[in-house]
Amino acid sequence: MILAAMRAPSPSNSQPVRFIRILSPELKDCLHRAMRDGEECLLEAVKNSGSPKRLRNWINAYRRFSEFMFDAPVLLAVGTTMTFLNLGERLFRAGAMEQGHKKHRDIDIAVGLALKGYLLKGEELGLGSCILTGPLIFIQKPEGILGLKGMEIKCFVTTGYPDEEPAYIKRKDITEIYREI
Repeated sequence: MILAAMRAPSPSNSQPVRFIRILSPELKDCLHRAMRDGEECLLEAVKNSGSPKRLRNWINAYRRFSEFMFDAPVLLAVGTTMTFLNLGERLFRAGAMEQGHKKHRDIDIAVGLALKGYLLKGEELGLGSCILTGPLIFIQKPEGILGLKGMEIKCFVTTGYPDEEPAYIKRKDITEIYREI
């Protein structure tokens, strides 16, 4: 699965995507505590801001739906190295362009392409995976917790043999996502 991910295209063939398998129970516990602490901070901030209770319910749901990642057979942190500069970033640093362009947008595309290779190969092998970005709402600086320097975590991925086969998730109609002009 990692080999399939490695074959994904990337900007300027920079290959910035990294997969870190988290085996250490201690590190998993630190991430779990950080997620719970982050949830408490967000709940307190939302409560103090007078925001509707519905927002607190969303926070609780996101954290609750992320809990399973700590029991998954395989837990990966997926991120990118911080060394690649796309053309927009190079132009900004040279003073030729305003910062209006999103930094490292190319790198985010590279992550998506690598993950697609990983997921498709896993499916071929009978494995199920789940990409989780929700925990990053709660966990401040997961790179620091994991001791990763020069890297930015973009998501977590769980992998294992599925306990169930979920029902098909309805997708948008092609007329909503494709048009000719």
